[in-house]
Amino acid sequence: MPAQNLRLKINLLKKEEFESTFVGQFLKWALTYGRYIIIITQIVVLSVFFLRFKLDRDHVDLKESIEQKQALLASVKEIEDEVRSLQERLTQIKTIESTQYIPLNILTFLQDNTPVDITYQNISLDTGALSLSGRCQSLRSLSSLLLHLKKSNKFTEITLDDIKRNPDSSVIFQIGTKFSVESFRI
Repeated sequence: MPAQNLRLKINLLKKEEFESTFVGQFLKWALTYGRYIIIITQIVVLSVFFLRFKLDRDHVDLKESIEQKQALLASVKEIEDEVRSLQERLTQIKTIESTQYIPLNILTFLQDNTPVDITYQNISLDTGALSLSGRCQSLRSLSSLLLHLKKSNKFTEITLDDIKRNPDSSVIFQIGTKFSVESFRI
């Protein structure tokens, strides 16, 4: 029995000589510090590997979310275009509605303030401008018309563009004036 407890250690390499060589030093370093470096490197590689799966999944989820939102926007686009078109038409209608009475109000003003012997041959109405051409029997009637236009404070820049006397003693005239659209609104 004494032979069983006896353990012999046999080392064929000389410890002192082997550790002093380059291979021995490298082997000693690789078996101590190198294995820690390899383990840490493997942990980093595995972490990056699993992080890649997570980032790929997030990317796919975001892409699907964007596609769903794009489909939703595409389905609502027609309705939005129709609403915008309707709003534009409503704006045009409001503009027309607010200015539709202006010609009628100008004609009513002219009817009320024009002397009896003046007849209009042409009344041209543009945005903010009025041009009158006509005939009258006396300069007094034309003067009265110009005075009414000036006193009303609705017209600005009243100009007598042309005036001629015919052989039959009638006067042909042309008046240009500007007006404020707001002054003729109801």
